[in-house]
Amino acid sequence: MALGYKQLQCVEEAWRRLKSGLRMRPVYHWAVHRIHAQVALTVLALRLERAAELACADTWRNIRDDLKQIKLAQLSSPNGTVWQVTEPAQAAAKRLKALKIKAPAPLLDLA
Repeated sequence: MALGYKQLQCVEEAWRRLKSGLRMRPVYHWAVHRIHAQVALTVLALRLERAAELACADTWRNIRDDLKQIKLAQLSSPNGTVWQVTEPAQAAAKRLKALKIKAPAPLLDLA
């Protein structure tokens, strides 16, 4: 029985380490299908992080910090609303290229 608890502690510790990098909140699901969905989404997020790390040869934290520089602004006037994306900085453009992601269009929507 003690071995079972020790294994449970190991699994819970591994889960905490996985979630800490993703900045996830505690999970309190009671329905089995929700637990499965949470695990699947977490694993998918970790795989995406790892793929980005391999493509950029850097840590996810650095990649995320560079990409966070790209901003979306809403510009409103009496004639309508425009959503504009800032031009990616050199570091962000380098990350997008390494990830094979096309830079967002400068103007997203004219409403």
